[in-house]
Amino acid sequence: MGTPRYTGLVMTDERSDSETPTAPSSLYFFPEAEVTEAEVRSILDQGPSERRNWVISNLLRYAQWGDIWSYVSRDEVREVFAELDLPPNLRSAWARLLKIETPVG
Repeated sequence: MGTPRYTGLVMTDERSDSETPTAPSSLYFFPEAEVTEAEVRSILDQGPSERRNWVISNLLRYAQWGDIWSYVSRDEVREVFAELDLPPNLRSAWARLLKIETPVG
């Protein structure tokens, strides 16, 4: 098995003995599941809100800066921010960055 490497927006595995050489590559910012770019685009375009929030949560948790904004806008993130699954420290950081006021208390 070869060393994983980044290629554009996806992480691939350099294997010559791959069982499915034509299978779409899973995106690197979904560590718990294999999700392709086409699936992400479909979920963001027409998926149920809980799936959209899952995708956006993974983007904010694991994706590189430029990759985040290639899938969603800041306004889209602001709209669903309260429903995102983020740890408290990351939620605070994103709230500051996106200028989202959080309730006191």
